[in-house]
Amino acid sequence: MIKKKRKNDSFIAIAILSLLVLVVYSLLFVNFSFIGKKSIHEDARRYQTRHCLAFYPDSKEGLSKAKELCKGVRDDSIHDYTLIPYGDYYLINYGGEYRYFTDGEFNPIKVEGISDSGKNIILDYLRYTFKKQYPERYYNADFLRSLNIDSINFEEIEFDIDGENLSCYLKDYDLSLEIPLKYVQKEIGMNFGFPYEIYSKPVYLSDGKEHPIICLTFDDGPKLWTDEDLTSTERILDLLYEYDAAGTFYVVGNALEDREIWADYQVYTMLKRSINHGNEYGSHTQSHLYALSELESEESILKEISGPIDYLKEFMNYEVKTYRPVEGKFNDLVLKAQPVGAVLWDVDSEDWESDNAQQIIDQVLKYDYESGDIILFHDIYNITAEALEKIIPALVNKGCQLVNVSTMLSYYGIEPSTLSYFYGPDYYE
Repeated sequence: MIKKKRKNDSFIAIAILSLLVLVVYSLLFVNFSFIGKKSIHEDARRYQTRHCLAFYPDSKEGLSKAKELCKGVRDDSIHDYTLIPYGDYYLINYGGEYRYFTDGEFNPIKVEGISDSGKNIILDYLRYTFKKQYPERYYNADFLRSLNIDSINFEEIEFDIDGENLSCYLKDYDLSLEIPLKYVQKEIGMNFGFPYEIYSKPVYLSDGKEHPIICLTFDDGPKLWTDEDLTSTERILDLLYEYDAAGTFYVVGNALEDREIWADYQVYTMLKRSINHGNEYGSHTQSHLYALSELESEESILKEISGPIDYLKEFMNYEVKTYRPVEGKFNDLVLKAQPVGAVLWDVDSEDWESDNAQQIIDQVLKYDYESGDIILFHDIYNITAEALEKIIPALVNKGCQLVNVSTMLSYYGIEPSTLSYFYGPDYYE
């Protein structure tokens, strides 16, 4: 009897030890942060994770561990199953084949609507999709003008959260758009945990000589005041957006910071809207009083160039990538002192010496453009805005792609931080 009792004790000890090993093993591999959420367990069972439930990333290693844990189970249908926190929501993933977002109570979420600024983002992606999929329709100024915010029936849009994108199906166009949630989480009133960044419309570049990549650049602005009428700068911004174009504005620090003209919030609103619409900003010195080559020290040159750069960084966390020297003049000392690369031009609109819009139009449109061409304008003149009403649609109808300087440099694989000066893709250092 005594020997039998010891044998039973040994058996029990072995069983307890085995159980402990199994528990420890489970602790090592099961993500217990998911355990206890009854509704998820029930949901998982509906997707055929039946007798054995395991929580692992959708990977071969995760699946292998899940099978090992469930070894010996009669029905060993194993589905990788993850729950990933995204801000106020969770991403439920079943083996990568089926996934959706839930709220804090693990109910599937639904997009109820979108803000006015979010509607503009949908318009941007609609134009982007047309350029990519239907170029034969896109390069038409009248079509682009008609493809505006009023052409979209927002009440009929079907929204869905798909991965890290907002999926939008537009019945009127029979098109599905995929917009990154990081850009529209605020616009749909949801927090998915993506950090804030300034939105800029998406850019798709067509290949081929028939669609040259052209940069419209603007010096000496911005022109800001409180008249009832739009300023020349604002008129130009509206024109660019109307035709899905974008430009680069080389701003003067003193003009940008004139607090006697506009308040901070008005400047911020103008800049943010412009950047959202795909435009970019560079420095055209702080004072515009001198050609940089006339200055005698690196310190004074750096101070002049850095004025608008520092302002935009501090004011709205905007990173300036290039600058334009006054009168296009620079020397070795300027190149040594400059904090970012210099961008010049190869076509001058001559708007600075003309009071006739047609003369500016003829000057700009007389060229056969090639990719990499940069046109110089000044956004401080009303006559320039008037001329651009004809110039921009004419360039679009010729098949030109009107983009900012950074987009063009990226197309040629040129990193702005490596530049000393740039006139065009065939003449830079």
